[in-house]
Amino acid sequence: MTKVAPFHSAKPNTPNVYHDNNKCTEGNNIETQYLRQGTGGRPRCQHCDRLATQGQ
Repeated sequence: MTKVAPFHSAKPNTPNVYHDNNKCTEGNNIETQYLRQGTGGRPRCQHCDRLATQGQ
């Protein structure tokens, strides 16, 4: 897994999750102006979870 510091999107109407893997396509699609550092008190993205269990 390529773990990175947690980040999330502040864009309205987007999934209310945080990301911590730079291979997560959902996390990589966050537009720069909405990118925020930290978990924001949100649960981890399911795609990041899958990547972690696959060792990526």
